[in-house]
Amino acid sequence: MSAIRHSALPKLAQCACYESNPVAGPAAERGTRLDAAFRAMLMAQPVAVELSSDELESVAWAVAKVRELADGAPVEADEAKLKVVTPGMTHVGTEDARAAVRLKSFDLKSGSLRSYLEQAAAYSLGNMERDFAQEWTTYMVFCDQREVVEYHFTYEQAEEIVGGVLAAVNDPAKVPTPCEYCNWCKKADKCVARTTPVTETLAVVESPVSLEAMKSELVANPERLGKFLQAAAMFEDFVDEVKTAAKEQMATGVVVPGWKLQEEAGREHFDRIAIVRAAIAGKSGLDDLVANLGGKMTGSKFREWCAKMGVPVQEEQAVVGKKIVKLVVDKPKKARASK
Repeated sequence: MSAIRHSALPKLAQCACYESNPVAGPAAERGTRLDAAFRAMLMAQPVAVELSSDELESVAWAVAKVRELADGAPVEADEAKLKVVTPGMTHVGTEDARAAVRLKSFDLKSGSLRSYLEQAAAYSLGNMERDFAQEWTTYMVFCDQREVVEYHFTYEQAEEIVGGVLAAVNDPAKVPTPCEYCNWCKKADKCVARTTPVTETLAVVESPVSLEAMKSELVANPERLGKFLQAAAMFEDFVDEVKTAAKEQMATGVVVPGWKLQEEAGREHFDRIAIVRAAIAGKSGLDDLVANLGGKMTGSKFREWCAKMGVPVQEEQAVVGKKIVKLVVDKPKKARASK
């Protein structure tokens, strides 16, 4: 029996050694607030958490989508009544909503689209076990992306998926595998799957071996090429973190040989309020109005649009983003040849 959380299953499917970080980051805290608002709206109760207008719109969209998928059936959103006991797991999961008469569950997700196959299988398996059902559908409702991913399982399919993850986790011979969830893992800083490639890369950088020769060797060896690409994918987040740390130090005057900070002006845009006002002033057609209400338009595109409609641009409505500071290679300037 494994005391792992249902939400950890997708991570464990990629790395059987994954261990959730007990310190919740900003994204997790935001997800908790959205979940609370989602449940409240489904139960027609006041939203007690603080959300931005965009977040409230996202949650309202999710609520409408769940009611649509429930097809008139009652939707349970009371957290106390949404517990899920999955065979093989001692941890009791909690769904976000359920339409039991339709054999459907719903889980609200914020942020980017990701695969939650294993978590959906665990919820579905627990529901089928409780209700003696032979099939179940769990929907992952991505409110920020306005997308819904449907996972439909038979009892055997869900049992196989969940059982496969639990078997890998409980395997005494398991080894860590670099994956997209490395930065979320409690052991991220000391994991040999991450530290070993870093030390090996530094050794390669400082060696006299040519990159061209290394590339030829990798391309000629599919097995090594696969390992290299896997390590490269893991490095992306790590390199971003190192660059951020370097920028913070350089901003205080620390010199990093071969690198410099470069400022770029913030991008200019006009928000939806400015777009609506311009559309009304220019008496544009409904199609134009709807097509440009996605949120904002760049300054150049908005001015071009206003010129087309014969509407003066209200420059005071322009919004300029924050300056961007980039870490760039400090290339030595080439000396000019004297004539």
